[in-house]
Amino acid sequence: MNEHRFEHIEHTADKGVLAYGDTLEEAFENIAYGMFSLMADLASYQPSDVLKVEISAEDEVSLLRKWLKELLFTFEVERVLPVDFSVKEIADGRLLAEVRVRPFGPDIEWLGSQVKAVTYHGMEVDKFEHGYRVQAIVDV
Repeated sequence: MNEHRFEHIEHTADKGVLAYGDTLEEAFENIAYGMFSLMADLASYQPSDVLKVEISAEDEVSLLRKWLKELLFTFEVERVLPVDFSVKEIADGRLLAEVRVRPFGPDIEWLGSQVKAVTYHGMEVDKFEHGYRVQAIVDV
């Protein structure tokens, strides 16, 4: 498993995730790891299934929000814990990814509060000379 570059940031009653990547795809993967690591130690669980994700949006910030919302929707409705994220491509307002998941079970040790929502508040996508930085504030 690769090293995931993200950090959690405090934000009033919510939580924030700041993630980095050499590519936009890597930054989107890392922010997903960061968001779900608020709820569980992802490295402790093995995936048992792969889900394909394809979404589109008019700009990178909207795409980031839709990516995180889609993952959270899958978590809540399908009752699976995403444990590995592979963003294959981000181009022309479209994201293609594979997400490795495992079903909820009594062996999952939940950490802190569950993420309830992803909003535009504090959401950023920044390109720098040597990579990307993305940020999201989530309701817990």
